[in-house]
Amino acid sequence: MKRLPPQKSSFWMSVSACLRAAEAGLLRSAHDCADGGLAIALAECCFSSLNREVYGADIDITGDYDVVTRLFSESPARIIISFDESALGDIEEIVAAAGCPMTLLGNVGADRLRIESEGDEVIQLDVSEMESAWRSSLKNKLQAEVRAAGAE
Repeated sequence: MKRLPPQKSSFWMSVSACLRAAEAGLLRSAHDCADGGLAIALAECCFSSLNREVYGADIDITGDYDVVTRLFSESPARIIISFDESALGDIEEIVAAAGCPMTLLGNVGADRLRIESEGDEVIQLDVSEMESAWRSSLKNKLQAEVRAAGAE
């Protein structure tokens, strides 16, 4: 019985391209869309880390499927990367060599996450407020659970 050569999965093609771009020093950031989809990944990309300032983004997700699917479909094979505009050509070459698709979504900057689809604004949130809610959500949930348990 002959064994067929392993097929490259979209996940491994995406990871390979991302690693090559990172190794070449072309990336500012990278984040998968596995937990919560594109909208959550974009929000997390905007949050401060390692004592850096927050960055917003202006994004256009116009495309196939309904807007909810485009915002929240979870897929580890999709990776959001940010990079300097001057690196675009090099990144396109790396992505093409890896055989995976690439879609330009928008630009990093300002202090808001703004997402539009089909010309309609679907999300516009202040990054600092969004991050504060994200960082305190578990704490608030646990405090509510403790209060509820104490009331019983």
